[in-house]
Formats: sequence, structure tokens, C-alpha cells
Amino acid sequence: MPITRDRRKFSYAGSFALPALGLGASAASAGGFDIHEQSTVFMGSASAGSAAGGSLGSMFWNSAATAQFPGLNSESSYTLVLPYGNIDITGSPLGTGSSGNIGIDATTSSSYGAYQVGRDLWVGMAITSPFGLATKPENTLYPGSYLGVTTKLLTINANPTVAYRIAPGITVGAGVQIEWAQGKLQFRDSPDTIAQFGGTDWAFGATAGITLEPTAGTTIGLGYRSQMTHDLDGKFHSLNTGTLPSIGTVNLPDIVTLSLRQVVTPTTRLLGTAQWSNWSRFKDLSLSTPYGPGPSVAANWNDGWFFSVGGEYDYSSRLTLRSGVAYEISPIDDASKRLVQIPDNNRVWLSIGASYQWSDSITLDAAYSHIFIQDGGINLYTASPANVGPFTGNVEASVDLFSVGMRTRW
Repeated sequence: MPITRDRRKFSYAGSFALPALGLGASAASAGGFDIHEQSTVFMGSASAGSAAGGSLGSMFWNSAATAQFPGLNSESSYTLVLPYGNIDITGSPLGTGSSGNIGIDATTSSSYGAYQVGRDLWVGMAITSPFGLATKPENTLYPGSYLGVTTKLLTINANPTVAYRIAPGITVGAGVQIEWAQGKLQFRDSPDTIAQFGGTDWAFGATAGITLEPTAGTTIGLGYRSQMTHDLDGKFHSLNTGTLPSIGTVNLPDIVTLSLRQVVTPTTRLLGTAQWSNWSRFKDLSLSTPYGPGPSVAANWNDGWFFSVGGEYDYSSRLTLRSGVAYEISPIDDASKRLVQIPDNNRVWLSIGASYQWSDSITLDAAYSHIFIQDGGINLYTASPANVGPFTGNVEASVDLFSVGMRTRW
């Protein structure tokens, strides 16, 4: 059907096509829309061992990792995200067409600091971006643009922590999450116009963890990050409704991470991680207005799972090499749950990394990951109450990640 036909019908449908807001790091560098690359060190091992210490970035997954090192320590990581995702609409009321690359190149960073204030007591601070998204199709006129054009989410999370060594080999930690989010959503309102929602919000949560060293050379870490909900307060503008004050609700998951760090030889460590993310909280993305409930898009995601194994090898007294592989089970297991902003599916991570001790107090880190994302399908309708569709088709995606970092002992 030509895009100029039934103009009024699709103008109405487009005004209620509220897709998922804030989904993925660029084109989803992790399942759902969380960001795994919180430390250059652990990106090099595909997040294997991430909650069991070894670098200060382990604090993101396990608050007890605040207590790893004596004195004052810091770590910073900077990651370039190069995503690719293509949506090929093979059937819809508006015909067929492809999005071109929906991924937007982006950067993300994280910083950590910890200070030993007593023999068994440490305090710390982590500044990270746990969730994020930046997607826009190269072809903004393809049929799927009625489901979504530009989608962006930025989160900034401050996580003060405290850790206490309650006995030799047993350390516990806890912290508070203070998170600010900014979201922006654009989608086609008619063949000639774009609708938009934008808003901001603060949310609060907690972190907790425990680190166990049952024998010399064995470290087990278990960490928890609590669920949070962002009610993004902003405005929605469309051809049909004009400009309305609106609130867009995004439910974020609990995350539990279990990791192992095992010394095999004086120069070799074996690493492993299993992680559960409570993405079943993400039932839908809804918009509310002063006049009652607004448009809503069903998601009905499942929980997500992430498994990784890796290793570290001290090539010399100054150079450490690491690598890892991971398999991630996406919370999206059906074509009706795969939104056009998120060409997400089960994925495989291949990662390599290295650390070089520049001086007694400074260590430099680098890592690279390639993420293979399984092809999938879509079978979607515009948001209720319009429910125009179905829009059916196929998606393909992949991600490249490059990261550098620095660790300092002051």
C-alpha cells in the first residue's frame, strides 16, 4: 500500500505508536537494555569473574569488592560502542522496506574509588551508566518508522558503598543507588510529521554483596543490584493530541551476579560468572497524561541470563593478558516482544584484553569485544488503542566494543 494512502488513518495510528523507551546501549550492547561494559578489565574477560574482585570495577557487581585493596585506589574505564542493527519489514499495512543501520555510535564510561578508613572498614563511590540507548534508522521513512524513529536513554548512577571484613576471608558490602535518567522518543506521526516524547526522572535503589575466600587462591563473589522504576516526567506532542504533559514509566530489573576467581598457577587465574536479570518486570511501556492512561506498548519480557568463562595470564611481571567467552539468553524470546528499537536476541560474546603496569601506582588497561547476535523476527502492532498492523519482518544485529582504562593506587 503506498504510504500516501489512508493518510488520516495512519496519522491516528502513529500518534499512539509509543515504542519502548531506553532500550539497549546503542543497539543493545547487553541483553535487554543494560550495559555490561562497566570495567575495561572485565570486558576483556567477557565479564567472567566480574563479582569476585581483581580490579576495583568489581564494585559495580558486588559492593563487597570495595574492600579489595589497602589505602586509596581508583579506576576509570571508557568504552566506544559501535553497533549495527537492521530491521527489514517484509509485511505491513504500509508495505515493505528496510531501516538501514539503526545503531548510533556511542561512548560510555565508569569511575570507581575506594578508601580504607580502618583495619576492616572501607568506603567507596561508583559513578556509572547502567542502562542506555541511542538508535535511529538511516531510512526514517521505512514502514517501521510508525513504530519508532529516534529513541534515546541516558542514565547516570551514583553508588556510594561501604564494605566490612567481618572475619578473615569474609567481607560484606552495601550501597545506595542514586540514578538520574533522561529519555527521548520520536516516531512517525503521519507521512509528513514526527511525534515526540521527552522526560527526566530520579530513582533510588540499593546494592549489596559478599565476598568469600574459602581457601587460598579461591574467591567467590555474590552481588545484588535492586530494581528501580523511572517515571519520566515530560511532554508528549503529536499531530492528533497537540502537546500534553506526560509521564513515561520504565521498570528496571533486579540483577544478581555470582562469580568465581580461581588461581590455577602463580601466573594463571580461571574466571567465571553467572548473572540473572529480572527483566520480567518489564511488562510494558506506558504513557500517562492528565486525562488518564495514554498509549501503551506491550513487552512481556522474560528474565535474562548471562554466563561467561575466561582466564588471565601474567605474561610478565608487568603485562597481563586475558580473554573470555559469554553466552547471553535474551529476555526477548518471541517476535511479538522484539521492538524495532531493539534487534535483541540470544548472543555470544568473544573478548580479549590486556593490562600493563606502567609504574608502581598506575596500570593501563585495554579490551575488545565482538558480540554476535542471533537473527530474529518481529510481529508488532502500533501501540494501543490504535493497534494497527501487523508489521512483520526480520532483524539482524551485532556490536563491536573497544575500551581503555586506568587504575591508580594513590
